[in-house]
Amino acid sequence: MNHRHVSAAVVAASAAALLATACGSAGAAPREGAGHAAAATTWKSCYVPAGRHFLKLDSAKNVKGKAVVRVTPQTCKVNTRNDEDVVYTPSGAARSLGFAPGASVEVLRETTSVKVAPTWLANHKLANSPYFSYHVNAKGQITALSEIYHP
Repeated sequence: MNHRHVSAAVVAASAAALLATACGSAGAAPREGAGHAAAATTWKSCYVPAGRHFLKLDSAKNVKGKAVVRVTPQTCKVNTRNDEDVVYTPSGAARSLGFAPGASVEVLRETTSVKVAPTWLANHKLANSPYFSYHVNAKGQITALSEIYHP
């Protein structure tokens, strides 16, 4: 997932450089293409099913036989011209969450989703990314957690 953050930084740096080149010189006429290139990238919020949110899984451990995860809530935006260009941004402070009895956890293995027990998260490395959509109950426990695939 780091390549998305790097590619977003490169796009932002390129846009800033184009704008500085187009508008930064005294007496220089702005180039028509530079303004258009900077405005070409538009973003929209990622789709998330009703009642769900995004998080970054920072860590997981088993405490007295129950899974506890340290997570950071996230917002997500996607480039409207390139759906592989996805940026997650923290939207709140990191916090620890437990799982409700019977919680479903889906992780990705190659091209399929696999259901695992919440305790699995503590002893295995994720193959894809640390980003998930999740749902919590009124007690603040995770009832559903699904790993997100963004190429």
